[in-house]
Amino acid sequence: MGLPQQVEYLIIGAGVHGLSTAYHLSKYLKEKGQGGGADVLVVEKSSIAAGASGVACGNVRCNYYQEPMTRLMIHCMDIWESDPDTFAYNAVGYLTASFAPMAAGLAAVYQRHQSLGYPSHFIEGEKHVKKYMQGIFYDWQAEKLEVVLHEHRGGHAWSKQAIHGLAIKAEQEDAQVMTGVTVTGFEIAGDGSVTAVHTDVGVIQVGHVIVAVGPWIKTLWGMLDLPQEVASPHHAADMMELWRFLALQEGEIEVNPYIHITNNGQRPPLVHVDSDVPLYGEDGRLVWDQPWGIYFKRDKHAVQGGAVPLDVGSECHIDPYGARSPFYCVGDDFYDLWAASLAHCMKRFQGMRPYASTRPSGGVGAFSADNFPVFDFMRPNVYVIADSNHGFKMIGVGEQVARILTGESSELLAPFAFSRFAAQKPLPKSNAPFPWM
Repeated sequence: MGLPQQVEYLIIGAGVHGLSTAYHLSKYLKEKGQGGGADVLVVEKSSIAAGASGVACGNVRCNYYQEPMTRLMIHCMDIWESDPDTFAYNAVGYLTASFAPMAAGLAAVYQRHQSLGYPSHFIEGEKHVKKYMQGIFYDWQAEKLEVVLHEHRGGHAWSKQAIHGLAIKAEQEDAQVMTGVTVTGFEIAGDGSVTAVHTDVGVIQVGHVIVAVGPWIKTLWGMLDLPQEVASPHHAADMMELWRFLALQEGEIEVNPYIHITNNGQRPPLVHVDSDVPLYGEDGRLVWDQPWGIYFKRDKHAVQGGAVPLDVGSECHIDPYGARSPFYCVGDDFYDLWAASLAHCMKRFQGMRPYASTRPSGGVGAFSADNFPVFDFMRPNVYVIADSNHGFKMIGVGEQVARILTGESSELLAPFAFSRFAAQKPLPKSNAPFPWM
């Protein structure tokens, strides 16, 4: 199939957002008598799930300090649960155990969960936390954790399978997906709208463009001649770069994954831990003495997870629009921290440092100035889905974008408009070691 000369809706990127948008948009166009999947084309420079969506750890949670994020994630949870088989979704729950600086924030999240009818448990007090955790994992031994927020929805998905599931759904609705097509530029009319998109295999006339390129957003943002700086969320007179890159610190311990099991023999929830207890390696060497955060789950062939990302600045060391792998190769420092933190939490992980995987894992994420997404029309007919690395779990964003493109509005996406920077309305930040909570 060659590149068509014209299409009404051109979606750039075959990851979670691009394919979710294609699927829901094609379906809604049919339902509303506005066309159908034949009017929707997804172009992808590499292959389906080749970017950040395909290497994601797959976490799905609703532990967000920011109310707009909570409400949006409950909607996304509904989408995950609507077809767990196609989306390769494991509804095992999501458990956060954290230290004192996070106590008030997690209590507020729990209260919001209760008000919205979202099922979770909240435990506070170090002794109560340890008892609760040992009721799930007999060998839990982490010290100085003051709170637990246990979500009974949520869990994780197998990332590549989930994205291919979305592609199948999109194509069943007659959307077209073309891989090996790289966008190289845009033709912009006098009113600011994009009339044509240039690719390495031809030019296509467009009615609407949806940009859903994950960590490659900075390059596409520049091609669209959009502002590269925004007012600081804290000092309006100061300008700061809109996009910067963080390397996601993720990896695997290559052990039998079935060692990670609950006391009653079930698949465990995805576990997230925040702490400031100093960590020591198996040789007694101090490996970390700052606040730290980790997450881990039972994967198909190993125990997989990650830690706080590394800021690599505004210019990514991995070409963000080239043909190189989106993987980030973590080093010994990460595995020293991660293995020590796992052992600190559970006895079953003691002595596991030698089994650290040598395969590249994780990825590079593009984060906005306030670490939260931008979902907005950035030109009259160009809608940008820039998730600020919250992406994979946000499978429902494409559904909301499809509603917008077919004439509706979205209260869930409104708080993430680009105008929030000029209006000095940043989303609040929690005390978590992670920048996205």
